[in-house]
Amino acid sequence: MSSEVETQTAPVEVEGLPLVVPPHLTENFERARRRIADQYGSSPEVVDLLRLWLACARSRQIKREFERALFDLNARSLDPDQEDYLDETGE
Repeated sequence: MSSEVETQTAPVEVEGLPLVVPPHLTENFERARRRIADQYGSSPEVVDLLRLWLACARSRQIKREFERALFDLNARSLDPDQEDYLDETGE
């Protein structure tokens, strides 16, 4: 367990910049790691899943999340981009 906590708080290099993600923000990644391991028998580590998530983020998604946080908007009041998928399940 201690190595798991160390992995979660270890800096992740993003374009040469270290990014430290505290454990409370990595809980979803740990949950995803367990689900992947349960379904497929193994899973990448939390840090690798975090890198994957960062690499897959599209500018539209980032902008939409920024707007939702900034204006405290409900997703139902937004008009999602027609070329994008709005996933409100959080899973």
